[in-house]
Amino acid sequence: MTDLMKWMYDNYIKPNIESQPKNDAEALCFDLLDNELDTDLRQYLQKALTYYAVQGFRLGVRTGVSLKSDLG
Repeated sequence: MTDLMKWMYDNYIKPNIESQPKNDAEALCFDLLDNELDTDLRQYLQKALTYYAVQGFRLGVRTGVSLKSDLG
């Protein structure tokens, strides 16, 4: 991951994801994970979530650029 993508994740993607409202079932899933995982596994989970969030963001940007002429 490039420095730009690390910065984008820390300053835009992650805060945006974390600000999304969660229903009770979603909140319960996150709480269960947080309570069950030890410190090392939490770090590995965070790395995996970071990777997939950045890839999803990049896909969204590429899709938006590709569809620009069709949408505008």
